[in-house]
Amino acid sequence: MSALDPEAHVLPGPALAGHSSGVELLDYDAVPGATRAGGAPGSMLLLHGFGGDKRQLRPIGDALCPAGAVAVHPSLRGHGDSPSPDWGFSVLDFSADLHRFADVLPDELHLVGYSYGGLVAAVSAVTWGASRVRSVVVVDQSFDAHPHLHVADEWAEGSLLRWTYDFGHLPDLLERLGIPLLVLAADDSPKIPADERERLSRRAGASFSLEFIKGTHADCLRHTGDITSAMRAFYRNHFGGTDERECAA
Repeated sequence: MSALDPEAHVLPGPALAGHSSGVELLDYDAVPGATRAGGAPGSMLLLHGFGGDKRQLRPIGDALCPAGAVAVHPSLRGHGDSPSPDWGFSVLDFSADLHRFADVLPDELHLVGYSYGGLVAAVSAVTWGASRVRSVVVVDQSFDAHPHLHVADEWAEGSLLRWTYDFGHLPDLLERLGIPLLVLAADDSPKIPADERERLSRRAGASFSLEFIKGTHADCLRHTGDITSAMRAFYRNHFGGTDERECAA
């Protein structure tokens, strides 16, 4: 855990931390919630995208995590102060890292993931199940395979493994598990192609929502107000609660 954030809340050390095999765990901040009303219904686990770190989704956690809960922001492998192996950048590797310190996380979580972190969130939710994960929010990330989008850059392995394989079954699995899913698609981003957007819009129902936010893939996170507004409505629809405006009135 990083000492850079003086407000970070220290969670108990996981069992694997002292394991004799020398397991390296992710660096993370656990920030106590402060929102009084109109936020998330409980503790949050927020996952950044390729090239980001534990600070990337901090504005969302700060805006939505309620008092008495905690927002956990890990730096995924290869990012920030977390371990950076030479290989192992599939979505399954990232999810496994979360499992290694899952015993320090709150018993119930609302997962949020941006870009590649959205796939990691969905895979982790399917693995942990509804007894642990209450909801999933994916910010501007496709579930379909798009091999032509692979770019041989410093994230070549992660990009190849992500775009070569089809993760389109994840929304179906989350629905069967009873875990509500919100997908936020950026208006000017090609990450969720038009045909997938159309298909996702047709499946909107009791446990799935598709909403649109401003910006490109790279800058959509700057529109924090749009994102948190859509998330508040999603949480309110599925978990009830009092809107901040109603509370202020």
